[in-house]
Amino acid sequence: MVRLFVAVDLSDELRGRIVRFRDEVASSGADVKPVEDENLHITIRFLGEVRDELLGEVMNNLRTLSFSKFNIHVKGAGAFPTLTSPRVIWVGVEEGAEELKSLHDEVERLVGRYGVSDEREFTPHITVARVRGRAGPLGRLINQWREYDFGWQAVDSVVLKKSTLTPRGPIYENLLTVSLR
Repeated sequence: MVRLFVAVDLSDELRGRIVRFRDEVASSGADVKPVEDENLHITIRFLGEVRDELLGEVMNNLRTLSFSKFNIHVKGAGAFPTLTSPRVIWVGVEEGAEELKSLHDEVERLVGRYGVSDEREFTPHITVARVRGRAGPLGRLINQWREYDFGWQAVDSVVLKKSTLTPRGPIYENLLTVSLR
């Protein structure tokens, strides 16, 4: 079995700005597990555990993706499920969110059947930390970043990633990059 997801990687410039926020979250005194710099991304579709013999099929289907390049504006911060009971701290996508939803729908059509079923509505975001226990001052901190402009980025490819879970956190490996047209 191989644990897979499809994602959009971030530019170094955008990642650098997001890391500043992530570092403030990590040093806030709250009990959080920050996402490593190199693991920051936008998940388009989490597939979960897929049988090894289906990997080639998943890759071949994803190679047929036909989608136009577009830009995203990464702005603001928030928490799932709520600011008062945060479990996931995220950075949001403003402009380009509809295109990301359409990209998600197309990826779902091509490879969704290989993955775990996901009934939740797709909400484009970048996870920066997971709350393990006490949230402490997180609500106040996130509010300070609620309207922060992290910047723009072109979305010109999607990546099929393998995720290997380790005690120190996940290790991601790019298996396939599909360019958008």
